[in-house]
Amino acid sequence: MTGGYDERCAADLANVCEGRDLSRADGAWLARVVTGAVRPNRDKPLWDLAHALAALARATQARQGRDLVTLALDPGLATAAAVEARFAGSAATDPRGAVLGEEWRTSWAGLARCLALAEFVLTAEDLAQFAAVTGWLDDLVAAPDPEGAAFLAKRLARHLTTYRAAHLPLAPLERRFRAILGFLDGRRSFTDDDILAFWRTEMRAGERPGFRTVAEHFVTFEAAAALLNGLTELAAPASLDAHAGWEDRLDAALGDLAASEPAEALATMLSDWPDGPKILTGAEREDLADFLRLEPFHRTRPLTTLRAASFGRVQSGIANRLRRGGGGADIAERATCAEAESYVALQARAGALAAHLARMLRIAAALRITERDGLDPEARAALEAAETDLRRVRRAGFDDHAALAAGFDSAQTALLRLADEAERQERALAALARQRPLDATFAADRSLFAEAFAAAYAAEAAA
Repeated sequence: MTGGYDERCAADLANVCEGRDLSRADGAWLARVVTGAVRPNRDKPLWDLAHALAALARATQARQGRDLVTLALDPGLATAAAVEARFAGSAATDPRGAVLGEEWRTSWAGLARCLALAEFVLTAEDLAQFAAVTGWLDDLVAAPDPEGAAFLAKRLARHLTTYRAAHLPLAPLERRFRAILGFLDGRRSFTDDDILAFWRTEMRAGERPGFRTVAEHFVTFEAAAALLNGLTELAAPASLDAHAGWEDRLDAALGDLAASEPAEALATMLSDWPDGPKILTGAEREDLADFLRLEPFHRTRPLTTLRAASFGRVQSGIANRLRRGGGGADIAERATCAEAESYVALQARAGALAAHLARMLRIAAALRITERDGLDPEARAALEAAETDLRRVRRAGFDDHAALAAGFDSAQTALLRLADEAERQERALAALARQRPLDATFAADRSLFAEAFAAAYAAEAAA
């Protein structure tokens, strides 16, 4: 993938850039238009293209769409000087460039860029849409006026939207970012309460997104903002041209982000956990996945992690009940959040998991030590404590020490990572409890979530 688009799109762009020998600036402009990285209106270049074609239809007295196709595919019209030499003095032009009525005009350089975009639209995907676009140009030639140009602009916008959906793997991420950036008013930084406020806004709008899902979107948003030195730079794409190699950086950073979103890393590690020995039970794995699925928020934004674990579970229960055709009193009861797990209870559960993982690490270390002579008193005491822990464990696979050692070896990397993350979460939760008493915070949050659920699911609750 290159710059956020797939190989097919990269080839389509290369064909136009190389065939017309576009300058670096013109090539970057074309890539931004195709990928939608034009602000504030991504469809403005398509509006310009439609009006430019209408102006050329008038200037050349075109009789059919193929006359415009010939102009669009002419590599000799790739520069401002070449376009000016060809069309200066013609109808629908003035000394500065092309005009159409009193509402639209462009420079000679702008007209050359529009023709490059026209070639892309015509030739993309191995000419798959060539006939359709040519038919649209036939309609434009029949009515080369602002109204006809506006209609063509709408067609081109729909066409390019479809193309982006097929060839821009980052399109879903960009849609999320636009909503979040709009809510944050362009800010790159946000708080736990911003995440909650965004979710409540979406709920009031009737979208009913899962709180966990919204939190995951903020995880990705934060990661992308860091990778790109702030998404606000995309709001002024011309600034990218000032940074050498920006395409390569977008390629590496956004490509990795699209392939594997940050929130999935620890969850994947848990899903691949070996079946034996039973270092983690199924319930413990589910609890860890619940706490760590918003990596790195479990250590950087512990309040959001608590909200997702408690009220995200309530909302998931409501959604599952609705999918099974339920409603009425059951939904109304769930919406009160009476079954939500308190933050104090969640903190205790997270602490128990951290303690268990630390104990498993001690056992793993004890199994690896075969030579006991020469150990200092502190190390010997730690070893004896680990062996005591091992004798107390009553789990499948813990009775055969040779097989157990092999099992711990296979899980060593994952166990070290999970134990470290669980410990970091425990510290983060303790710091949060000192800043915001958990009982009071939970009570306040329960009122907010219950209000949002009651409003969003009122119709189902009344059924």
